[in-house]
Amino acid sequence: MNPRAARLVARLVALQLAVHTVTFLLTAAFAPRVLLLEPAASSASLLVVLVIGLLCAAFSTAATFVVTRRLRPALQSLAVGASSVDSADVLALYGVPARLAITSAAFALVLSLATVVPQLRPQALDTYTDLTLVLLMLTMVSTAALPAYVTMRASMARVLELAPPHIAHEALRSLGRGALGRVRKRFVAAVAAPVAFVALGASLLVDAHSRTYDRDARVADATDVARAAFEPIEGDVRGRAEAIEAAAALGFRVHIDPAYDGERVVRHGDEGETQVTVPTYPGAALVRFGTSRLSPVTGIYVLLALVAVALAGLLGTRIGVAFEADIALATREMRRAGVAEVMRGTIIQHEARFANISALLEAVDSLGGVFREFAGAQQKSISAREATERMRGLLLASMSHDLKAPLNAVLGFAELVSRNPLSEPQKESLAIIEQRGRELLMLIDTILDSARVEAGELEVSPEPTHVGDVVMSSVLEARDLAVGTDVKIQGEVQPGMPTLLVDGTRIVQALTAVVMTAARFTDKGVVPVRATLPDTGERLRIEVETSGEGLPVGEREKIFDAFKSAESARRHGGLGLGLQLARSILEIHGGTIEVDNTDRGGMVFRVWLPVRNDRDSIRARASKPTLPPT
Repeated sequence: MNPRAARLVARLVALQLAVHTVTFLLTAAFAPRVLLLEPAASSASLLVVLVIGLLCAAFSTAATFVVTRRLRPALQSLAVGASSVDSADVLALYGVPARLAITSAAFALVLSLATVVPQLRPQALDTYTDLTLVLLMLTMVSTAALPAYVTMRASMARVLELAPPHIAHEALRSLGRGALGRVRKRFVAAVAAPVAFVALGASLLVDAHSRTYDRDARVADATDVARAAFEPIEGDVRGRAEAIEAAAALGFRVHIDPAYDGERVVRHGDEGETQVTVPTYPGAALVRFGTSRLSPVTGIYVLLALVAVALAGLLGTRIGVAFEADIALATREMRRAGVAEVMRGTIIQHEARFANISALLEAVDSLGGVFREFAGAQQKSISAREATERMRGLLLASMSHDLKAPLNAVLGFAELVSRNPLSEPQKESLAIIEQRGRELLMLIDTILDSARVEAGELEVSPEPTHVGDVVMSSVLEARDLAVGTDVKIQGEVQPGMPTLLVDGTRIVQALTAVVMTAARFTDKGVVPVRATLPDTGERLRIEVETSGEGLPVGEREKIFDAFKSAESARRHGGLGLGLQLARSILEIHGGTIEVDNTDRGGMVFRVWLPVRNDRDSIRARASKPTLPPT
């Protein structure tokens, strides 16, 4: 079992938990320093960040199990190396990392924005501070989503490599041509998004520092104004009304509380307003003012951030276009690399700009080099094989003719000698000479006809022929060849058999080879040759049965291949050439032959011939080589 597929779900969960842990711990650690929060606001922000982090981690874990639930069978098949995976499963697995990254980021966005609601926000955080904290968390989460997605994509890619090549190719085709265009968009997002996140973080930092500095300065101003303008001098409070009006003109709203008795207190309200309570002994001055306003410097920072994002987007577009062009180049070069181009070694005609695409093209060219070596060796092998086949055909034909002439002379003189008065021993010896001569003549004819079949030069003359004539002729010829053995050959023909359109001489030759093979596998007894017409009536069946020992399945498969059944050749004295020629002759006539073991331990050869045939089709098949290479 492959661990990459078996442990994919656990790996995706671990990756997301690690990313969320690092992201929210860094946010909790740096938020007070980056946003310059006061102690009470720091504690509240820490609580908010940790709660959101735990909820996001739990949601990511649950989402991973939910998204991959339907794909568990496909992952199991990939793990065990099974091919029961379809292209839809491959596409679904391909989209899992993007779905998880987008879902997790969207959930973090919803949770973060929910803290803006007063009922869900800690009291120590005002609306503006909480909104700034939310923006910081979203910046960190969005920034962390990119490496999380890349890491999950790498893990998924290693799993998708286990998919069968034809399934992966089908999945790629189903993506369509739009998949190449999406590469450009992803490059733009990969380059522009980090720049946008950094620009947002820098803007938050600048805004927090400027806001804190301005607020502290205004608190100090409010304290100084309250003590200078509203502190009674020996109980004299004249001029307070004028001072309150002057302070209002500067943005400070002042209220005198004569009953207050305490320390200076600074409170930040949800409406973006700050209240400073300054003791004036007796009483206190309550000074209210608005939070810091955006300055022109802030606008400059925003403009610079937008320019940086635009430049990053332009750079990403250029890189994406270049990468898309390299992919198109690689695809085009590989598609047009036919056999001739591969043999010449001219696959790479342009240089790619990206190292990985260039490495891909070089790998393809190296593979082409290996293919060229293999193709060259194969071409030499084919040429050598063709030369061998030609030499073998010439050898068989010449040997057959050279052997047939003297053998006919021997048989002719034996017949002349048999006409003279001979003793019984002389007659027996002469009969052996004639029988073995006929066997040798049959073998030579088989060799010669095999060479003709292999060369596609076997002559056939299809004529209407009775089934009984064919069967009984082969039985009689086999009996003559089996003289002196304990084997008896009997022919049985079902009445009412149709007339066949065949070359009777060739069919008799094929059936005789089959019957003689059956006789070799029979030590003693009867070899029945039965011709019947099954119920369908479309094909004639001729069965030749043996009563001796059968053959294993492996040997039965090789019995029709000449020179390949060595065991049967040693035991039964045959090389399979006769059966190979018989099968070729039967196939020329549109028939077949098969062999099977019987329940009684022997074998049965079944010959099938079509009842209806056509002269042109028979001659067309005879003009094509039908013998397999030996």
